[in-house]
Amino acid sequence: MNISTHQPSRISRNLIVAALCAAVAAASGCQVANQALRADFTDFNTILQGNQTQQMLLNLVRMHYRETPLFMQAGSLTASYESSISADPSVSIPGGDPSSFDIGGSYKFSSKPTISYTPVEGKEYVQQFMAEITPQTFAMLIRAGWPISKLGELLVASVTLDSGERLVGRPSSESYPKFREFFKTLKEAEERDDLAIVGRKDGGLDLRAGTMTIGVEHFQFRSLFSAMFNASRDVQTPAERASWAKSTPGGQEIDVRVSDKPPADSLVCVEYAGSYYSIANDDIRSKDTLALLMQLSRIQSGPSAPAPLITIPAR
Repeated sequence: MNISTHQPSRISRNLIVAALCAAVAAASGCQVANQALRADFTDFNTILQGNQTQQMLLNLVRMHYRETPLFMQAGSLTASYESSISADPSVSIPGGDPSSFDIGGSYKFSSKPTISYTPVEGKEYVQQFMAEITPQTFAMLIRAGWPISKLGELLVASVTLDSGERLVGRPSSESYPKFREFFKTLKEAEERDDLAIVGRKDGGLDLRAGTMTIGVEHFQFRSLFSAMFNASRDVQTPAERASWAKSTPGGQEIDVRVSDKPPADSLVCVEYAGSYYSIANDDIRSKDTLALLMQLSRIQSGPSAPAPLITIPAR
């Protein structure tokens, strides 16, 4: 750094050097810190989202092999920022010209993020994973635009018609073809924009599809655990691990592929027992199913656990 002056005294020159060092370092530090805060906010969001997505896929794979799933919930995220300034106290006069001098110094900036995770256990586990999906949640998802066919395949265990006939949403059930036909009718109404959730005077909810009306209380809903277990049936099994899993067809709403190496293009990939399980980026159906399961996990979690706290010191 080369700065010209009007031949100040030695004391004045030292004061100017110190002031200029502080000003330059402060300006540089503020710019670096602001850029770091903007970049880190995006990085933290991406890391948390990626961890949750991998966690959901890993637990689907575990359930495919009849292992108990384990969920970790982000409790806090703390990012500490440190900066240090050092200046060279010596002053050199280039070419012996007292009207100019050189000063030296350095500025260092570092960030140390820490994410705390807590296992979901006890009452929180029961509420989030074992409790059945409520009619209100089912209605909310329909109003939010989720396809009725996907909701039916993943979340509905059975439907009892006005005639008393019970249609079971399990591929091995004798009534499963009728179950699929029932939701096909709902899907056709949805495609005509003729599907709606309507409140009743008694506080209940009706599902109207064209001329057909059925009370939502006629639906028996799965828990998130049950929905995940149903989806886990469609995880691919390597030939050498065929005895690890029971060959039972699922609803084919998700396709979790297995390979010996990490795939080149995937939405999410996890390693389990030496193999890599993934969902392809071009598999829209599977991506939607994974997104629905993750959204349900957030809905079911309720207010029992605090949201992640991000603490970023101002200085």
